[in-house]
Amino acid sequence: MLIVSAPLKTDMVCAALDGYDKDGVTMKLLSRKGMEMRFEVTGSSGFDAVGLAKSIIRATEFGEALYFGVRWQD
Repeated sequence: MLIVSAPLKTDMVCAALDGYDKDGVTMKLLSRKGMEMRFEVTGSSGFDAVGLAKSIIRATEFGEALYFGVRWQD
């Protein structure tokens, strides 16, 4: 499970990651509570999934200025 924490713009982070489907990797929002969002990821895990999520968020217009954290939980 991929966990993303962001104090601001959580709706935009969800929009960027939820429904992602490329190169056999998919991301689906499971839950959202406060500043924490949990995603189910298929086709990738661990450091690969964390790196991918960070690159997707940073590629958005708000991503370079947004404070956020991404971690993997088995």
